[in-house]
Amino acid sequence: MKTIFSSKFLPFFLAIPFVGLFFVIRSLPVEPCDFLHEETYNLEGELDYCGPGDAGFVDLSIRRWPMSLDFRALDPLEVGKPCRFEMNIKQADGSPLAAADVALSHTRKIHLLAIDPSLQDYQHLHPEADPLFKGIWRFTLTPQKAGIYQVFLDLIPIRSPRRVLLGTSFKVSGKPEDPYLEEGNTLVSQKNRTFKIKRLENEGPGSEIMIQFTAVNEQGDDLPLRPVMGAFAHMVAFETNLKGFAHLHPLEYEPPKSGDDARSGPLTFSFKSPDSGIYRLWAQVKVGDDKEECFLPFDLKI
Repeated sequence: MKTIFSSKFLPFFLAIPFVGLFFVIRSLPVEPCDFLHEETYNLEGELDYCGPGDAGFVDLSIRRWPMSLDFRALDPLEVGKPCRFEMNIKQADGSPLAAADVALSHTRKIHLLAIDPSLQDYQHLHPEADPLFKGIWRFTLTPQKAGIYQVFLDLIPIRSPRRVLLGTSFKVSGKPEDPYLEEGNTLVSQKNRTFKIKRLENEGPGSEIMIQFTAVNEQGDDLPLRPVMGAFAHMVAFETNLKGFAHLHPLEYEPPKSGDDARSGPLTFSFKSPDSGIYRLWAQVKVGDDKEECFLPFDLKI
């Protein structure tokens, strides 16, 4: 019997592999990112995913994302000395993660968070993609403490626009310090300025709490906060064993109109803690005409 194949069915058969790939990608275990629900544009006119984001704490010791990370230091790791790092990132199918494969999120492709075991040296950096070799990303970090630093990467692949978190570590020679957290460490003073956090709500571990952040001068007037990565403040929460983190942004999300835009007054952050205990919160802000951003450590008991 001779079978006649009609050309009208050709598009259907050609679409089958792509439909299957779509459902495979949708089934991958990735963390939804709340600020992808609305498209915004940054100051340069580029599509940029910004907003409050996810307030939940992510434990990377029990969560895995379908990407591989090869991470190495290119220089000796010593306290107070700059060290170059190189990363080779591959996607779930083994293809290299190039700059074109990553969406902008708060004006950057990749957010790299590094912290030492004492929780005293927190650094927020942004690796740059190699212009020639796809999948290769580089950055430079100057460790201020000894011990094993935990490193967390926060990014959004374009192929499956959901938040991806990757973790690794590196060791700095010397004797590490133990973490020391104080329940009442909710105020930081710098340059005649006072920065403070205040818990507004708390119904226990696992529930969402609200944290109010304020910045005032010595007269008690609100300080103007300038844009930092597309928001007027950023905050990261760590627990002492450094198995994960929470990356927080103000609920009063207002896209800056320009690099000179400013906002004064309290900011509110939402945070979901996995367990009871004291958490180290690092706030990152830029005040007034300061050229550099400042990093502020707080301790919050849940």
